[in-house]
Amino acid sequence: MKIIWILVNCNSITEAKKIGTALLKKRLVSCFDIFERAGAWYFWPPKSGKIETSRGALLILETLPAKVKKIGSEVRRLHSDALPFIGTIEIGTINSRYLRWMKGEMRK
Repeated sequence: MKIIWILVNCNSITEAKKIGTALLKKRLVSCFDIFERAGAWYFWPPKSGKIETSRGALLILETLPAKVKKIGSEVRRLHSDALPFIGTIEIGTINSRYLRWMKGEMRK
């Protein structure tokens, strides 16, 4: 079985903790990690040609494929951005003992 990492760019470590903790309490994820971002550069508003910069945090949520859709909805509900980045990475090989622990911590 594969697991999924969901990556979410957050505007602050506080926001990342809030989202991660809410999903953990709902048992939609088995764990989460937060990494402080040194910076991000992007065009904003759209099609303006203006380069915007920001800092914040990268939230990594660890889950199972069946939970991805529900987590996306919850992240959009909790996130401060109208258009948050939410992406996934499939992790193909995982230690079977770890996978058992992970499944045991999440709701079916």
